[in-house]
Amino acid sequence: MDEKALGKKSGIVLVDNGSLNPQSILEARSLASSLSKRLQRSVESVSIAHSDGVPASELGGLRAQLWISYLEKAVSSGVREIFAIPLFIGPGFALKKGKKMGLGQSKATGGPIVRWADPLVSMTDQDSLLTEILADNVLRLLDGSGAEPKVHRVMLVDHGSPFVEVTACRNFAASQLQIALGNRVESVVGCSMERREGKEFDFNEPSLEAALSRAIKDGIEDVIICYLFLFSGRHAGSGGDIDQICLKAGWSPSRNLLKTDLIGLNPKLLDLLESRLNSIQPKPEFQ
Repeated sequence: MDEKALGKKSGIVLVDNGSLNPQSILEARSLASSLSKRLQRSVESVSIAHSDGVPASELGGLRAQLWISYLEKAVSSGVREIFAIPLFIGPGFALKKGKKMGLGQSKATGGPIVRWADPLVSMTDQDSLLTEILADNVLRLLDGSGAEPKVHRVMLVDHGSPFVEVTACRNFAASQLQIALGNRVESVVGCSMERREGKEFDFNEPSLEAALSRAIKDGIEDVIICYLFLFSGRHAGSGGDIDQICLKAGWSPSRNLLKTDLIGLNPKLLDLLESRLNSIQPKPEFQ
């Protein structure tokens, strides 16, 4: 937490799951910096876990900050209120853990109060900004492919979660993307990069591998992988898990396989994050 933030009664943070991939941490920092410039307020990037395992030498000399450390510094600095914007698709384990940490720290020390915005997929409001981002990413590929409408099957892929409410967010995003793309594509399929074993986790289906295999059986020749991931890393990065799954299922760029940009690279993400912040902050606080 920098000195500018410490001098305020409130702080703004982007909270992510965390990563052992330096590029992912740097991309999250860049996003926080861009939002800070837009708001003219300090915005910090923190992780629930993992990121403190990356050497500072791989992060421009500045070690990644964990959420618990941020909370402890906020207490010692007299910060009264924290506005937390989750960089999560839905209310999964890490986000629930982060909220529990914030509440526990507040009860144990008398402050600060943490006010949480909705995750990136919100099923309680009417904004369409995430849908616009996903549609932009797909249309950019379609416009450059020269293909006729109704040719491509879009696979909207997330990590996969043991929490049914997270998968519901993914499927809701897929349905909204289908509406936005209309007859430009054959269909939009929400799928999971991975899932846990057991029938109780069947709600994650289809898996990405199963969806890709189904496309071959259905005679689909053109597929677009639409990432429901913010940053590069071992899952969505070049040569990562998703690339390996595509190859295993018989798909590669030579088989008309296209992949969108990550959500974190779309400039409209700043609009979405600002909207999330505006939903939880009292406006006079920042005037």
